[in-house]
Amino acid sequence: MEALTDLQYQPQRTADTNDFDPFYTECKNACDFPLWLKLQHDIRAGLEQLLAEAAHALPEDFAERLNTINNRISDYNKHVPSVFLRKPVLTPGNWTEECEDWL
Repeated sequence: MEALTDLQYQPQRTADTNDFDPFYTECKNACDFPLWLKLQHDIRAGLEQLLAEAAHALPEDFAERLNTINNRISDYNKHVPSVFLRKPVLTPGNWTEECEDWL
């Protein structure tokens, strides 16, 4: 669960990064991303981990972990800048399909 608690995501500079890109410049200067982007990264990490573990069998604490991810999704939906970027909560019936949208 470390991925779900660590929101100190640091931007990685790649060859594609343009120094004149306003978003990159602001993030580089601030050394921080907006909360909704941190939450997005955090949710993806949690879903990747859950998906990898569920490939063989659902973990015993599946419902609890899904609830934790849903709390993060609710926070994400509150902070995302556009209603078009909001995501639905996950249920045991739809979580694999919704994972595809997140990943």
